[in-house]
Amino acid sequence: MKRIGNEGGMALAVAIFALVIVGGLVAGSLFVATLEQRVGRNTLRQQSAFNAAEAATQQAVLDWSTGAYSSLAVGGSVTTTGTATGGAWYRRTVQRLSQMLFLVRTEGFSADSSSRQRLGVLVRLRPLAFNINAALKTQGSAKFGGSSYINGVDTPPSGWAGCPATQPTQPAVRIPDPSQITYSGCSNQSCLNGSPKVLQDTSINSGTLTTVGDIPFDSLRNYATKVVYPSGTPKIQPSLTGTSCNTSDPLNWGDPLNPALPCGSYYPIIWVDGNVSINGVEGQGVLIVNGDLSVQGGFEFFGPVLVKGSLKTTGTGGHFNGGVIAANVDLEQNTVLGNAVVNYSSCALIRVLTATANGSILRERSWVNLY
Repeated sequence: MKRIGNEGGMALAVAIFALVIVGGLVAGSLFVATLEQRVGRNTLRQQSAFNAAEAATQQAVLDWSTGAYSSLAVGGSVTTTGTATGGAWYRRTVQRLSQMLFLVRTEGFSADSSSRQRLGVLVRLRPLAFNINAALKTQGSAKFGGSSYINGVDTPPSGWAGCPATQPTQPAVRIPDPSQITYSGCSNQSCLNGSPKVLQDTSINSGTLTTVGDIPFDSLRNYATKVVYPSGTPKIQPSLTGTSCNTSDPLNWGDPLNPALPCGSYYPIIWVDGNVSINGVEGQGVLIVNGDLSVQGGFEFFGPVLVKGSLKTTGTGGHFNGGVIAANVDLEQNTVLGNAVVNYSSCALIRVLTATANGSILRERSWVNLY
């Protein structure tokens, strides 16, 4: 067999070919690794942006700002920005769609703002479910006299704009046993006005009076935005810090008589821990008294009132506008100057309960990843 005399060039060709193959494999591996690294980094940025958006959305619901959100007009919105873990940040807009429905839209951004995720949730207000179906509800003995006046006719507060149409007239008094009512200077129930003036309601008991929706009385303290430990005879009136409403003042319960002033849109949920005797002037919101409530000096309050003990009013002035629930009632006045002791007012109830309601994400079809 004849042998090839010179094979020196084959080794070089094979080596070059091998280098090309190996180089291609290395380049391919490097390209794939670089691509994987970039995809991973982009995924981390996207996840960081998503986490920022989701956290900010949940925070808006958990820390629902009744002052900033519940006071918005329908169609109005408020936008805020903030930072999240790892340097990510968000831009959140809360828009009011209707009286009870809100849309929360949140854009989350990675730390370098190269990635953006946008979420949206529908939020419904959940007001405290007070069952106010009379001007006054009680289970204990009630005494009406002097110039006291219990009015079940739906009466919008004077000077309040935007009140809805009035509701049907409610009973002046709901009580399980009308024989527990005594009158002094109130012949023929002239101090009562309603349909009917007195309604016997045997479903009323300690449980139904002091439970709000499914919330027992003692748990209502957790919903309070202002806790008051009474002493003496406090005077309740609006107060300012500069030109802003001083909401930290325990005796500032809003300014219902001057809705356009700084405290006119302040509606606290007030928990009074113990017996209290109030000597003027005005307040609004939700008043919950863990004890007895005594009122004098023309004090006026707008919104639902729940008294675990007994209620007593003396002196002059229109006292309660909304509705009152109390265990025992002693209403005696010498004179009433133009206003009723207890006025049923659906406008006051709706305005206050909406303004103090917390937000809750709808249970179904509430959340969407916008992009």
